[in-house]
Amino acid sequence: MKKLLFTVSFLLLFSFVLEAQLSFKERRQLERSYNSGVEEIYNKSYVNAITAFSKCIEIDSNYAIAYLQRGRVKAELDQIEEALKDMEMAISRDRDLGEAYFYMGYFLIGSDTTGMGKEYLEVALEKGFENAEGYYFLGLTYLLEEDDDKALFFFNKAINLKDDMAIAYHDRAGIKRRLGDYNGALYDYKTAVNYQSDFPIAYNNMGSVKIVLGDYVGAIEDFAVAIEQDPDLSLAYNNRGYANYQLGSLEDALVDFSKAIELESGFMEAKLNTASSKTKQNDYVTAMAILDEIILENPSAGVLYLNRGLVRELQGDVVGACEDWQSALDLGEEQASEYLKECK
Repeated sequence: MKKLLFTVSFLLLFSFVLEAQLSFKERRQLERSYNSGVEEIYNKSYVNAITAFSKCIEIDSNYAIAYLQRGRVKAELDQIEEALKDMEMAISRDRDLGEAYFYMGYFLIGSDTTGMGKEYLEVALEKGFENAEGYYFLGLTYLLEEDDDKALFFFNKAINLKDDMAIAYHDRAGIKRRLGDYNGALYDYKTAVNYQSDFPIAYNNMGSVKIVLGDYVGAIEDFAVAIEQDPDLSLAYNNRGYANYQLGSLEDALVDFSKAIELESGFMEAKLNTASSKTKQNDYVTAMAILDEIILENPSAGVLYLNRGLVRELQGDVVGACEDWQSALDLGEEQASEYLKECK
């Protein structure tokens, strides 16, 4: 889970504990312990911060903000279950503490409890806790539910509050791409990398949009940056290979496809692209061997039968080609129906 930066403030003591029946001495101890916890956070001494906030809770077990801050620190130490317990305690002490609902939602996203996380984030907004991260994570929950309209709405809200939020631009770009707004997607990917230069997946995705727009040279440049930033990003090698294929640079394409497969042995698309490149080079024997292998690995992928049928046709094996196209159609590859017309 991506961690949030701490944004804590020093204690305004009496605004938080005015109703607590504490002695002056206890209030002073509470103030010192809370401020000590904040200092330890700034110093990244998280264990000491937990100790300080725990001391606050010993003094006043109803002190909601201390549970909240301790939970945030525990999350920084990847103690998510314990952090959730502290947020629950904070909410039980103060039902209007919107920030605690926000963190509950944040901690629950990205797991089987994402739906519950969305509910907490929505309550945080109802309680008046509005921040860019809350809107972003709400957008993310809707993105996971494949509700692009609502995801887009919340990503827009996040960007309106924080116009340098690179991840929100990136995820909004993905929606725009799916909706066919390629220029809008390209703008968002460019903005994302402008605000966060070390963002290999954004460069990869920006390059993929440029492929759709026919800018293969620009796409190759973006994939090169992605690979420079993340040399193990197999997707970028495959995509750069595809762009090289489109430009007729088959040897360069084959090098990239080979590297993608080296990094990810089961990368079906990279293997299929290798077979296509070999077919383009009139090396039908090698192409067939590759297709036979990946069909064994992926027997329900109709696109593989479609392509093997094309290679068989080039080899003069019309009967075999028709059998493959029929298999492709049976597996849901509708394009195969056009090729099957040649079999009648």
